[in-house]
Amino acid sequence: MPGFLRISALFAALPGLALWAPAAAQSRDQALNPVHGRYPAPTAENDDAIALPPNEDLASAIAEAYASNPALAASRYDLRATDDNIGIALSRSRATVQLQTAAGYDYTDPGVITQASRPLVDRLNNPNIERNDVTTQLAVDQPLWTGGRARAETLAARADSAAGRETLRGLEGDLLVDLIAAYADVRRDTQALRIRERNVHVLNATLDEVVARREAGELTRTDIAQAETQLKAAEVQRTAAEAQLETSRSSFASIVGRAPGRLAPEPQLPLLPASVDEAFATAVRANPDLAAAMANERASRARIAGARAEGSPTISLRGTAGTNGPVSPLEGRDQDLNLGARVTLTLPLVNGGRVQALVAQAKNRNTADWLRIEATRRQVRDAVLGAWNAWASAGRNSAAQEVQLQAARIYYEGTFEEYREGLRSTFDVLFAQNQLRETEVALISSRRDAYVAQAALLRRIGQLDVARLLTGTSLYDPAAYTRKAEMRGALPWDPAFRVFDDVSHTSDSPQATERIAPPFAAPRVAPTSPRAGPGIVPASNDVALPRVSVPSRGESRP
Repeated sequence: MPGFLRISALFAALPGLALWAPAAAQSRDQALNPVHGRYPAPTAENDDAIALPPNEDLASAIAEAYASNPALAASRYDLRATDDNIGIALSRSRATVQLQTAAGYDYTDPGVITQASRPLVDRLNNPNIERNDVTTQLAVDQPLWTGGRARAETLAARADSAAGRETLRGLEGDLLVDLIAAYADVRRDTQALRIRERNVHVLNATLDEVVARREAGELTRTDIAQAETQLKAAEVQRTAAEAQLETSRSSFASIVGRAPGRLAPEPQLPLLPASVDEAFATAVRANPDLAAAMANERASRARIAGARAEGSPTISLRGTAGTNGPVSPLEGRDQDLNLGARVTLTLPLVNGGRVQALVAQAKNRNTADWLRIEATRRQVRDAVLGAWNAWASAGRNSAAQEVQLQAARIYYEGTFEEYREGLRSTFDVLFAQNQLRETEVALISSRRDAYVAQAALLRRIGQLDVARLLTGTSLYDPAAYTRKAEMRGALPWDPAFRVFDDVSHTSDSPQATERIAPPFAAPRVAPTSPRAGPGIVPASNDVALPRVSVPSRGESRP
């Protein structure tokens, strides 16, 4: 059972499942055939040269989302509410002061017997009986020993706070992954739309040339139809690219709170691991999901001691000071002064099994949290491996597609020149141009996938947060509110009265888990009787569901 907690050792078996690092993908040179070096290089079209300069970068988008995203802000307040439990737990060992004041007035119209028993002077002064009084009491209650309850609740609250911080860090990482993906999507879709627009422009020019050559008798009506078909297909692709760009811009706006501007190229992300072994080691140390699972286990373990303390004795000290006397006329010499002090020992004797049930419940919950550490570790391992392989495969694809793009340009330019010389058909030109455009779109998509995979990998290893990504920006400090929650209502002598609980506190180790017994023989799927596959049943009035009996009005249902 302790082996579950040796997380770093369990990660060590995984590197064999990972692809080689993206840099290793270049072990075999990605280059064109040497024969192409004898000819001039094809002209590369540069969309960025005609585009307006960027007015926004990834750093500014991250800083703005970090400061204004409502989902992230709501999570910070959830963490604050969790931190308030620390103050609630600490208040159990702190003194409470109460001031009580009671004033009363009694009026009696005496009967004959009561009147006869009164002194003559009182009867002559006032035939009625009137009384008034005021009582004031100041009470101070100071727990001396809570049986370990205060200590257990404080430890559990601090562990909950630690888990909440890790959860917040994980949510911040998820937000950054979504933002980086949206940023890269807008960049990708903007470039894809330019490619689609350029494709439509070139196909219009191609159609004009085909029509001119048809009028000159060099081509046929079929060639015009081929060019028109390709042009309309390109227009459909352009429309789809426009819609996709607006979808990506909407995703960006939902995270940042405004529409994106002209985005600058994506910067290199810091802290990327050099190997999959380094990624696993960093994930064990810094993954927020795994850290939150461990903190939750510590919290539930502390609650075992809290449940056991429900059956422990408690000692408390109570001091009182008060006055008692008439309210009218109110004079100090007429008021009685009362002072008192009392130490109370409460010793539970019989609880009907409640404490034992609470302890068993707390242990079972702790065991569940303890097992969730292993479950989380497996999920983190799988996520790290998936992100690493996504980065590696996208990097390989980008390297291959860069070479493919060079070849596609040579293919298109050569085919078009040969077409003008009558050596290629219209179909050859249209096909070569389509290959070029699709390769361009595929390349920018692979580059986007590699970048987003890097961000996802950083999130899984716990290295994707604003503090590590940006410099020169204000950061949210959850510890500031934690300190505020701890000091709310604090008294100078608090540490002295916590000593008794701290000394009597005992920590609990996880209980042994019950495991399902191994099978006596090799497991098999339960046998089934052979039968033919289901046939198609036509719809007809003869096929009906059984009627459901509905009780008549006024008849009660069973």
